[in-house]
Amino acid sequence: MRFFSSAAALALLLGGCAQPQLAVTQPPGSPLLSPVAITALPGWSSDNTAEALAAFVRGCKAIAVMPADQSLGGGGLGGDTQAGNWQSACSAAAAVPPGDDDAAKAFFSAYFSAYQITETARITGYFEPEYAGSKNLAPGYKIPLYAKPADPDLADLPRAAIDDGALNRQTPVTAYLADPVDAFMLQIQGSGRILLPNGGILRVGFDGQNGQPYTPIGRIMVADGDLAPNNVSFQTISAWLKSHPDQARALMEQNPRYVYLKPLGALPDELGAPGTLGVPLTAGRSLAVDETDIPLGTPVFLATTDPVSGAAIDRLTIAQDTGGGIHGAEAADLFFGAGDQAEATAGSMQQPGILFLLLPRPAPTS
Repeated sequence: MRFFSSAAALALLLGGCAQPQLAVTQPPGSPLLSPVAITALPGWSSDNTAEALAAFVRGCKAIAVMPADQSLGGGGLGGDTQAGNWQSACSAAAAVPPGDDDAAKAFFSAYFSAYQITETARITGYFEPEYAGSKNLAPGYKIPLYAKPADPDLADLPRAAIDDGALNRQTPVTAYLADPVDAFMLQIQGSGRILLPNGGILRVGFDGQNGQPYTPIGRIMVADGDLAPNNVSFQTISAWLKSHPDQARALMEQNPRYVYLKPLGALPDELGAPGTLGVPLTAGRSLAVDETDIPLGTPVFLATTDPVSGAAIDRLTIAQDTGGGIHGAEAADLFFGAGDQAEATAGSMQQPGILFLLLPRPAPTS
C-alpha cells in the first residue's frame, strides 16, 4: 500500500532560515520520501522527546570519533549520509539540558527536516532474553554459545556443522545454556542476559556471524502448517520447538546463519547491548534498520501500535542498530529492553506502521 504517488526527485536537506531545498535523484523502485512538518508528526506534542535526545547524544559520541567522510548509509534513498553531516546537530544536542522535553523538541525542529517514507512499514520488535546458564560446562548447562572463531575457515561454517561439533575446542565458548532452542532464540535476538548460578548476570552480545544466509524459520513453520500465519511470534516459535524436540534441530538448521556472541562486560542495567552504531541501546528509543536506506544515527519517528494492548506507539527513535531480517526502508525493528514485558511485546510485534526520517540540515543562521 502506498500513501502517495511516485515522484522522481526530492529535497533531502534544508539549510539556513530560508531553507533552500537541494534536489536529489530518487533511485527507481525505492520508497519515496514526502516532506512533512515536524510538528505534524502523529503524537509529536505528547512524546517524551527528551528520552530520544538522550539516545541521540549517545550516538553522537560514536559518530564524533569517525572520519568526517565515513558513510553511515542511506544511499538507497538517494542521498548517502556521512559522519560529518551530523557535526552541527551533535554539537547543539550536547548543549540541550537533559530531561527538558520542550528544549529537546526545539532542538530537533531546528536541526532536522522530517520526511515520511510513503510505503506502509512492517514494524517488528526485539529484546534481550534472559536465560539461566553458566560460564563453564556444568551439569545441566551443555549447549555452547560460541565466540567468533579466529580462523576464517571455521568462522564461515553453517549451523549444521557447528551443531555437529565442528567448533568444539576450536574457539572460545562465551557461556553454556540448558536448551538448544534457547541458544537459537538468543542468537536471533543478538544479545541477552545469562543468569548465572551464583546470582550474577553475564551480558552477552553480537560478535559477528558466519556469513550464511538468514532464513526466518517462522515462514517455514507456517508453510508446513506448524503455526498459523497470524500466530507467529518469538513465544510460539520457541514453544513449538521445545515441544517437538525430535524435529527442532532439523528445523533450526534450515536457518544456516549462526550468530557468535561475546561477553560485554559491565553495562548499566537500564541500557541494552551496543548496537551496530557502537553505543548501548535504549529501550523504546533505539531502532534497528536497513542501513542501505536509513543512515545509522538518524532520528526516525515511528507511528504504530502495541500488539498486546492496541495502544498507539507514536515516538521518536534513533537508528542505532541493524538486523539480518530487516530489508528496505519500509522495515524496522524496535528495541524493547529486557524483562517479561519486553518479551511479551517484542515477541509478538508484527505491526503495520509509518516511518518518518528526520534528516540533518545545516545549523540555523538566524
